[in-house]
This record gives sequence, structure tokens and C-alpha cells, in this order.
Amino acid sequence: MSKSSQLPQYVSDLIALYGNDYGILLGSAVFYDIVDPDTDLEQIALRCQRQFLGPEWFDSKQEDWLGGWLLLYRRPDGQTGDIVKEFEAVYDIFEKILHRFLDPLNSSDEAIARQKLAIAFDDPDVSDLRIYEMHDQDILTGRLVIGRRRNGETTTLIIVCD
Repeated sequence: MSKSSQLPQYVSDLIALYGNDYGILLGSAVFYDIVDPDTDLEQIALRCQRQFLGPEWFDSKQEDWLGGWLLLYRRPDGQTGDIVKEFEAVYDIFEKILHRFLDPLNSSDEAIARQKLAIAFDDPDVSDLRIYEMHDQDILTGRLVIGRRRNGETTTLIIVCD
């Protein structure tokens, strides 16, 4: 796997909305990788989770975080993407996550996030999209959205709230 020195515009747009600070435990971040098409996407997702949480926090509670890891959704092959509807379909009662997903800038304008999320995750070239639940089995909970394009470009969005 490798990192590109030049990010695609759709990734830069997501970073502008959700950030890319790692090791902060709460909040959100965007990751970008270029991987081989046969790379296990769940392993990329788990690596991003660990990097986002920070090794000190993740390693000390690794069993809890891995016990709180659950695949909520995988887009069926050939299905047209609609990331907002797909995310809302697996959304639970934890409104902070949904609010952070749809209004990351807390601007009461969901249109920007909806548009940028669609460009990143609904493109016909996205061949694999998954949504994971992640929590520490205590007070922290979150969602991880990961999408891989046919050329190996992989975008991950993580949101964690308390």
C-alpha cells in the first residue's frame, strides 16, 4: 500500500470538511491510500482505525475496540451508490454520529457534505464500499466508511463520538 503525494480533489474536499488529524480519539478524519485491488479492505479499515485512535489508546484497549468492530453494511455489487441513504439505513440512535456525518462544520447546511460525500463514495468507479461500527465497549462509539475504486484509490472516513 502507498500514499499518494498529490491527493485527488474529492479527498482534499473531504479533508476540508472532516479533517485528517490522527491520534485525537474523538472527532473525524479522512485517510487516503492506493492499494492493490485484491488487498483485504477490512485490514485497511482496521489500520486506519488504529491510526486515528492513536497507538497508545488503541493498544491499551485493543481487545475492547476489536470486540466493538462490526460490519454494518456492504454495498452490493452493481448497486448505484447513495452514501447518505446507505449511512442513514445503518444509523442507530446515536445522533452525534449522524449529525457529524451530515454537518461536519456545524453550519446547519447539509448540502455541502452530501455533495462531497457523493463525489467520493457514489462514483461508479467505487467497486467496494463498507460501513463499520466501532466502539470501545464503554463510552466511545463511531463509524468508519471505506470505499475503494477500481484503480485502488481507497478513501476512509472515521467519526468517533462519546
